[in-house]
Parts: sequence; structure tokens; C-alpha cells
Amino acid sequence: MTTARPQAVLEMIGRQLRDYRTACDLTRTAAGQYIGADDTKISRLELGRVRVKEEDLERLLGLYQVPPAERKSILDLSRRAGDRHWWFEHRDVLADWFCSYLLLESAAQYIRTYEMRFIPGLLQTPAYAEAVMRQRYADEAEVRRRVDVRMQRQRILTEPGSPRLWAVVDEAALRRPVGGPQVMREQLKALVRANERQYTRIQVLSFGAAGPASPGTSFSILRLRNAQLQDVVYLEQIESAQFLTDAEQADPYQKAWSRLGVAAGEPDETAAVIEDALRRDYLHVA
Repeated sequence: MTTARPQAVLEMIGRQLRDYRTACDLTRTAAGQYIGADDTKISRLELGRVRVKEEDLERLLGLYQVPPAERKSILDLSRRAGDRHWWFEHRDVLADWFCSYLLLESAAQYIRTYEMRFIPGLLQTPAYAEAVMRQRYADEAEVRRRVDVRMQRQRILTEPGSPRLWAVVDEAALRRPVGGPQVMREQLKALVRANERQYTRIQVLSFGAAGPASPGTSFSILRLRNAQLQDVVYLEQIESAQFLTDAEQADPYQKAWSRLGVAAGEPDETAAVIEDALRRDYLHVA
């Protein structure tokens, strides 16, 4: 059974603390002595093995002379990592890495996502989400619970202070008949409505897009609220995920995103592209 522990977030905070410490040319022993601990505890904190207590975190950030705005961002993220969130009740079916993603998604100010195969999860209808889940999971109860998690995730787009969502969707995702024609008709119409929201921008990367725009994999880039932290690049695999915060690792995805934004159709063209997919593939199919 998973613990629903946001391990990747703890590791992010730990790496940031290590970078602050080394920038100040302090040893783990010196940092530990400052908060009344030993170097082993500092090592465990920097590896994300344990969650740092708020009092210790505040003292370390002061020792490392972290600017106030940046300090606030780190403290906020650490508090979120310790909170009991709505997805905790689904901890027996959610992996730790996905809980980390949910936490970061809830703390994001901007979400940029590129999807090759499916409609992005934040834009899926219940029926489409169910069809996606059935491709991987056989247990009826688990499918229902995972769909429920996906629908609850979408509340962040309509709540006060909602993040801005910018999605680039490959045309293949529009034309792949997930769940059958009726499900696709409802999903594509919902996509058109979503593109009309104030803080949602959807572009379609057409089959005929000029240049090598597609990076060959789906990915998301999250920018946290009030963040002095690096953007987080999220890459999801079948049984794991990667969270890239190192600039050298994340830079290729930032550049890929820039290419995607140029190559994909403009948001005001999205409705016409989707309507074309509806007419060609789903309108007259029983």
C-alpha cells in the first residue's frame, strides 16, 4: 500500500537546501550544529529522506541568507508537503510520485503541458477519463476511483487563484477514438468550451506542422506560485515519473515547448480544428 508521501517534493526541497548550503560554503556539520542536530540529519534532509520541521527550515534558510520571497516559497511548499490533502483518501491506489505531482499541480501558477496520445487529464470528460483508465486497469472499483481523482484534480481550474493552463495537444489525440464516437464527440466539444475560459489556452499541433516541433514524448512544465524556484519538468512513465529541476536537464524541454508554441495552431484556430475532427471522424458514426 502506498503512503501517499510526496517524496519527489521532499527531494526538491532537500536539493534546494543543499544548494543554499554549498553556496554559503558551509559544511553539513556546521549546518547541523546551528539547528542542534548532527550532519547525518542534514544529509537526510538534503536527500529528502525526511520532512524538515518548519522551525528547523526557517533557521536554515536564515543561516543560508535566502531572500524573503524565496524563503516564503520554500516554506509554503514544505507546509503543503506536510498537509493532509484531498487525495489522501485514495492513497492505496496512488503512487508516491503521482502524489508529488498532485501537490505541485495544486501549488502551480502556470501549467504548460504537451500531450501526444490523449487529451490532457485536466481537460478530460468523465467518460473519456474512464475509457483511458480501462486501457490499463481491470478492477471496476479502481477505475472509478481513479476517474474520481482525475475529476477532482480539475477543480483547481475553477477555484479562486486558479493556475493558467496552456496545453498543446497533438492532432493524433483528437483523432484517436478513445471510448468510441459518442465519448469522443462529448470530449471534443468539452475541449472547445475549455478553450473559451479566461485562463485556459489550447493549441493543436497538426499533422502538417512545419519543422521538428514534437519532442517525441508528452511532458508538463510547472511554475509554482511566488516561486523563486526553478520550473519543474514532469515526465510520466508507466510505473514511475521524473521531476527535473536542474537547469541543464530541464532546458531541452523548455526549448521544445518554445518550438511547440510556434508550430501549433493559434488558440483562436483551435475550435475550427476540433470541429473538423468532429466532422471527419465522429459526426456520422453510429
